[in-house]
Amino acid sequence: MVSIIRRDQWGALPPKKIDPDSFEPWLGGVVVHHEGNGNVASDPHGDKCAATIREVQRSQMYHSLADTIEVKLGWKEPPIDDIAYNFVICKHGYIYEGRGATRRSAANGSGDKARVKGANKDYYAVMGLIGTDDQVTTEMITAYRQIITYLEGYGAGPGLKGHRDVYQTECPGNLYPLLHELYPLSVPAAPPMTFLYRRAEWGARPPREVTPVGTGSRTGFTVHYSDGPTNQTVRQIQNYHMDSHGWSDIGYNFLVDADGRIFEGRGWYVQGAHAYGHNVSHIGVCFIGEDGDATERAYSSIRALYDQANRLAGRTLTMTYHGGLPGNATSCPGSQLRTWVQKGMPAWDVTIEYGTGDAYDGPVGDSSGATGGGMTQVRSVSAQQQAVNGLGYSPALGVDGVFGPLTDAGVRWLQTKVGTPADGLWGPATEAAYRARVGGDSGGSGGMSSVRSVLMQQYAVNELGHSPALDQDGVWGPLTDAGVRWLQTKVGTPADGLWGPATEAAYKAYADDGAWLVVDGDFGPATVRATQAAIGTPVDGEWGPASKKALQHHLNVWSGAGLVEDGDTGPATYRALQTHLNTMTGAGLTVDGAWGPATVRALQNALNQNRF
Repeated sequence: MVSIIRRDQWGALPPKKIDPDSFEPWLGGVVVHHEGNGNVASDPHGDKCAATIREVQRSQMYHSLADTIEVKLGWKEPPIDDIAYNFVICKHGYIYEGRGATRRSAANGSGDKARVKGANKDYYAVMGLIGTDDQVTTEMITAYRQIITYLEGYGAGPGLKGHRDVYQTECPGNLYPLLHELYPLSVPAAPPMTFLYRRAEWGARPPREVTPVGTGSRTGFTVHYSDGPTNQTVRQIQNYHMDSHGWSDIGYNFLVDADGRIFEGRGWYVQGAHAYGHNVSHIGVCFIGEDGDATERAYSSIRALYDQANRLAGRTLTMTYHGGLPGNATSCPGSQLRTWVQKGMPAWDVTIEYGTGDAYDGPVGDSSGATGGGMTQVRSVSAQQQAVNGLGYSPALGVDGVFGPLTDAGVRWLQTKVGTPADGLWGPATEAAYRARVGGDSGGSGGMSSVRSVLMQQYAVNELGHSPALDQDGVWGPLTDAGVRWLQTKVGTPADGLWGPATEAAYKAYADDGAWLVVDGDFGPATVRATQAAIGTPVDGEWGPASKKALQHHLNVWSGAGLVEDGDTGPATYRALQTHLNTMTGAGLTVDGAWGPATVRALQNALNQNRF
């Protein structure tokens, strides 16, 4: 939402009269102005800016004797009925209402010096409160983008011109070279919205640990990129962070793809692992893609997250990018996103909806690691909330299945009460202590799961081709136990027979995004195509220099291999590949740089498990 300082707020004089002539800005757009010669901008921001605008209005409406003489000499325009501009922007980025969005401009010029006839009828006039000796600020550029987007809602056409384009003048001075930066966004066909996918919806693995962070500790908002293909999944990135880097969870608080979809990472209330020295103070948001891949929808979703972060913090957080943070010497997030952040993160004003692409009709909240902080193999979030309430916690938690700060505090209270470490993670030790305390049995043994019923476990085992197929009867027995363990081995999780979030995430990764390859050690067209899809190169089944170079880049980004990206995949590349496969899937390969069936089988397994 654009914030505009109204006429009555800055002390505008009433207009002598309202111009009755027609106004059709949809035929043109917006003309950019500056105030005039010398230094005009005021510091610090305050009534000085408003006072300057009041003086501009007075001088345009009421002339002195000297002004009258200049009018007769043709050096000055005759007095007008109101301030000439529709809006005025000061150097600090504040937008002041002039004639507003529904009245015809009087600033664009007419008569013999006009280069475009009807410029006042067809164009809004927006003046930057700077002179020829004042520099354009980032705040002013951001405000111009905001007001232009705002005027689009009132029918402004796509044209963006400097005053000199429509009239013989040097105006708008230093703003003129920056016109292309003031209107970078297209006009959306409909009011845009974006969807936020919670951890449970993208199949997140549970974190190994969670460190809560209150919004009062947040001072900044940092933009990253994944430096991988745009088709990379959030589960892949989480796997890299947890398996290759050894982190407790995916590093980012949120991720955004090229379609503008938002994926909850660690959430608002959990410490990230995205920027050295700034993981408590800064929210980290990652664009999924390489330099140049970001779209207007991605910009808008990132901006929507920034605006939400400000609302949660109760103040304006600093806009930052990864490589711009002290102690973080990196090219991340690439030149495109870096420039966008430096320009003030211009974007459409979008609405965030929760769900899977349809209107969300559940509670709007933040799980902050709910299938992570909160969701366990033992007890669902709702069941945890019920257990906390059952031991007399006050005020009682809302039993809504959403793991936020209140539930985290309640679980820690319960853990203290039953005598286990108060870490907010309900694992087997907490479950056992809780059951001992209440003298009951939560049914946490064979087959019971907070994630998937026995019937649906049997269905999943059969779907992956278990033979003989299990009876889908919802009854847990030795055959189903063996089937679940078989599935866990296939999708790459410990074969313990307990279907928890880790198994669910791995199963979804396999079933939804896995390659479904036959693990036969043959690097044939199917395996080549699956590898090409994973490393972001054209999928044609031909393993040529471009694919080999993409593999080297992939290993450099996700394993820190330090390879020369030349498309020559010799022993060094294969050693890096073997090391990566061992790290990601526990393949147990001998790192000898030899390309053979064992390495291919490990690659096929990794592609099947979406862990490459």
